Amino acid sequence: MTTSAPDMPKLSRLLIVIGLTFVILMLASGPQMLDPMLRRDDFPALFGQANIYYTKTLHEGRWLNYLWHLRGFVTPTWLNFAGYQFFWAVFAGAAALNACGRHEQLSYAVVLALLIAIAPQALLISLWFNTLVPGMFFVALFAVLAIYLDPKKMRFLLLVFVPITLMGYTTYPMLLLAVCLTTRGISRSWRDLAVVLGLFVLSFAVGMLLIYTLNYIYHGVFGIPMAPWRHPRPAHDLASALANLSVVVKFFKETALTIAFNVVPLIYIHALILVAGLMVLALKKPWLSLYIFTGMAIGIGLLCLQAVKSGITVPPRATVFAWMLYSVICVRIALLGRDRGGRAFSASWALLVFLTIIYLMFGAKHYFLLSEWQSETRKMADQVGESPTPIYVTGSYKALHSAKAAGIQGSMGLSGRLLYLTGRTVIICSETPDACKGLSRDDLAGARGATPEIRQMQDKTVILLPPLAD
Repeated sequence: MTTSAPDMPKLSRLLIVIGLTFVILMLASGPQMLDPMLRRDDFPALFGQANIYYTKTLHEGRWLNYLWHLRGFVTPTWLNFAGYQFFWAVFAGAAALNACGRHEQLSYAVVLALLIAIAPQALLISLWFNTLVPGMFFVALFAVLAIYLDPKKMRFLLLVFVPITLMGYTTYPMLLLAVCLTTRGISRSWRDLAVVLGLFVLSFAVGMLLIYTLNYIYHGVFGIPMAPWRHPRPAHDLASALANLSVVVKFFKETALTIAFNVVPLIYIHALILVAGLMVLALKKPWLSLYIFTGMAIGIGLLCLQAVKSGITVPPRATVFAWMLYSVICVRIALLGRDRGGRAFSASWALLVFLTIIYLMFGAKHYFLLSEWQSETRKMADQVGESPTPIYVTGSYKALHSAKAAGIQGSMGLSGRLLYLTGRTVIICSETPDACKGLSRDDLAGARGATPEIRQMQDKTVILLPPLAD
């Protein structure tokens, strides 16, 4: 039976869940709160360099993000990070209340919101916070509307929100579908499921058509061609499609390790909880089990299809929607245990609390590992200071232990970081050797030791990094 307007949660309930989730999420972020880590292609979003990001519209259809790059102002990274995490906390809190029910004990909604918020995939995505702020805003808005609007009518907003969020991040629409599939208090049936899926497919098609049209108007290409740097291997027949199955296997392996933070026994624990949870729900809440399973199957199926079709490895962070659905399973099992009471309640609640605490700890550790790179680059910036003269960088950032620990993906991770901290032009000599012809042979050789060296000159500053070992 559909929940009526008087049954909707009070604003205070929503604010409590969101507030607790945001505070705990930021505490888990630790040193990232004041000086957050940025990934390579997140720097253009920080500086508003739309011309650099423009190619993403063609190869990834990220038109929403491109509009954000055109905003015309620059805000500090800590503010952008806090804004992104806040919108993510809003989504997690609203989605949790939506899935738990509008009159359920608040403690279950809080735990579910935390489980969603600290998803390993979400932690990885959060390192592109400057770019993804607008998309996350619309994802969060959809989740909030799902609480206050009639669920049956709410689904039609997929026609608006799916195309918008698709132009922010490819799998954001799956989060919207997950919200629709996990709404508690609706009459579930084959017809209802077909309506939800039909609206989602139609919305996704509208979004793709919109992207294709924009690409045709501004790039002259009706489609989304894969970027050459991804090294695509498009399947053109059955043999090539079967060959690309190895990419799917790699995707599952990497995703499993990511979800378990490389702790292999945790992979089997999660698999056991998932299978057992779906089986219990199939007995007690068969329609809910079917809805959740369908959401997971469609999302994972689309990712696998993309991998087979293009030959490109799908990053594990794209599966954040699956973690959300998995979290809903865990909480709904705990609610069933509470209804039975006794040992069933104790076991289910203990499992839920264990997962939440252990993943908060893992999340905090993940963010802490990035702090060494932040600290080392701040030290470089303090030494070179502010000046109108350029900074030349010799050697290789790859030889730094902090860069390895933080998983720095390219030289922009260093040049963009120093540009942000000092405001000075940064020249990476290994990439633009002609611009470094004026440097001495000793400077070009890099640092003699394992730590960076700074050489201040009248017209330039040279940062010598250790050379990369053969």
